[in-house]
Amino acid sequence: MEVLQLVKSRLGISSSVRDAYLTAIIDGVMMELSDEKGLVLDNNNSYHQQFISDYVTWRYQNRDSEGAMPRHLQFRLHNLIIHVGSANLRVDTISNVDVLPVTPDQYTVYNLSTDGSYQMYINSQWTVVELVSGQWRVTTS
Repeated sequence: MEVLQLVKSRLGISSSVRDAYLTAIIDGVMMELSDEKGLVLDNNNSYHQQFISDYVTWRYQNRDSEGAMPRHLQFRLHNLIIHVGSANLRVDTISNVDVLPVTPDQYTVYNLSTDGSYQMYINSQWTVVELVSGQWRVTTS
């Protein structure tokens, strides 16, 4: 089933009046997941479709609020990043630190001097990343 139809079903919308708006939200979410999170999702995978539709539905229903993403979506996004793998993360800076910062920069990889790991703050969680063939990726092993 197409993501737009899943979103409309979840919202109880049967007309096409909001299709353009919902499609714009879907496109924005897909671009965010690809460009910011580095996720390459399969449009034919029902788990991926369901996550996108739930994320889009939350965006639609919370368009005027500044609340954080619900924990269930955060956990599912983090699991997707781990299981699907995240490739070509946007990295603007690499910073050597002794302790991970309380307020991290979004596009910064932190090289932790105590263990030599590279970590990014992704989806409200510290995540180990690595540089593979010139691209930053979430470590999946």
